[in-house]
Amino acid sequence: MSSQLDHGPRPTTGQDVRVQDGNLVWTSPANRGDGAQQQVRLDEVLFTLPAADAHAGSIIVCLKEHDGAEKQTPPQPPFQLVALRTDEALPDQLLGDGRGRIEKLPDHLRSSDANEMHVVVSTGSGLGLAGAFWEEVLRPVLALVGEALGEEEASRPSDVVVTEDAHSVRRFARALDERRRGGDGSAKSATVILLSGDGGVVDMLNGGSSRDGSSNDSSSNDSSSPAAPIVALLPLGTGNALFHSLHKPVASSSSSPSAGSGPSPLVLALRTLFLGAPASLPAFRASFSPGAHVVSYVPTKADGKGGSMLTAGGDDADLARKDAAVESLYGAIVASYGFHASIVHESDTPEYRVHGSKRFGMVAQDLLRESHPYRARLSVRRPKPLSASDAPPPQQQQQPLEDFSSATHAYILATLVSNLERTFTISPASAPLDNRLRLVHFGAVGGQRTMEVMMKAYDGGAHVGMAWEDGDGPQRVSYEEVDELRVEVHEDDARWRKFCVDGTIVEVPRGGHMVVEKARAGLLRVLVDPRVLPRR
Repeated sequence: MSSQLDHGPRPTTGQDVRVQDGNLVWTSPANRGDGAQQQVRLDEVLFTLPAADAHAGSIIVCLKEHDGAEKQTPPQPPFQLVALRTDEALPDQLLGDGRGRIEKLPDHLRSSDANEMHVVVSTGSGLGLAGAFWEEVLRPVLALVGEALGEEEASRPSDVVVTEDAHSVRRFARALDERRRGGDGSAKSATVILLSGDGGVVDMLNGGSSRDGSSNDSSSNDSSSPAAPIVALLPLGTGNALFHSLHKPVASSSSSPSAGSGPSPLVLALRTLFLGAPASLPAFRASFSPGAHVVSYVPTKADGKGGSMLTAGGDDADLARKDAAVESLYGAIVASYGFHASIVHESDTPEYRVHGSKRFGMVAQDLLRESHPYRARLSVRRPKPLSASDAPPPQQQQQPLEDFSSATHAYILATLVSNLERTFTISPASAPLDNRLRLVHFGAVGGQRTMEVMMKAYDGGAHVGMAWEDGDGPQRVSYEEVDELRVEVHEDDARWRKFCVDGTIVEVPRGGHMVVEKARAGLLRVLVDPRVLPRR
């Protein structure tokens, strides 16, 4: 895929443009006599632009998505970019609920001597639609905006990276980091548009050479370093936890009850790409005991082009385990031990990958049936009381690590985000960018009760506060903010010694541990809807 952009789509002309019942309605001049109307939902409108060839007039840009388009005969593209040109005054409703007008190219989307704009197309993410989205939507909309604003050259990406294997994004992140820290005085700001799932963000966090393998968190924080790269999320993965959590407050902001269920994730993502603002991405650092190693499964076949034969659905059985020593990892979403980590790990094994997308449910059912009590020592450091935090620095002392009384567990999960999926609310108190690490925990309560807790998380986070009695006495789902989490594993079988950090699996020896604490600010920046920025 070349970074040379074609011209943007030719806008169609619309007349009698109006908003009606939550839809944008117009008449094409060619069909005006027969009264035929065309329409899109207001929730499908991205933004408006000034028309390039006139002092008056506007272009209204929309995204239509077609479920099951690939099953039609002949197969249809799953996305359709709609550009409508009108010389009429725009309805007021077009400039609300996250829709806006672009009068100039945002700095973060400007390729220049001071800024690089990169596009990363993750071909293996989710349903494998990243390539189609680049060709059918992002590439032409960048060209359309550039042409309308008279900035065709500036709107062209510096480069387009199409992933070849599971390590492509991390290699790109390392090269970007090394180039930007070269010390030749040519450091630029950088925007990376990620057409991927959460894994793309994780690779960007861990790919920087200045952070790889570090045993402390004090690297590269001097004022001469270039500003952290900005990542723009286009959610084309499976769970898209970070995107859904950052956009949760604005995901259902449509003001019209007849407008549907709100903008789609991709509509929200494109609005944020062109109208959003950068903010520091909260992150944590997970440190591991000696002997820890990352566990992954890699294809044993190659495609002849330096890539792998692993498909987007992940159903290639020709996989081999590959381990790599690790001291620490950065994450932005979740660090877990127990049921969650086991699902993530076992669904990636060759035994389950042969079942394609069905494997996640199969793994969950098998684990619930087995209902293993995970033996571990769980300790947390809770935040300082407000009175202590307000004391002068010499008097500030860390709270002590406190052990949980239970020796067996079902679920230990620390998170910086509210949602692990669009409808799975694991931490209802978490807000975008709040940089608060929260722990969800419950003991070894059996498969049936574990399933009940998980299903309650799909009910807006109703698992929080669950309590019940069983043969071992009172049980509950504990939920609290922590500054630090330590899990020491006491399992003989390596199967139960797996940790999960944003989808990466780490195995430790018996007696090994993971320590999770918030990372320093400024590792990455992320584009967000301005409405979720903290109020000053």
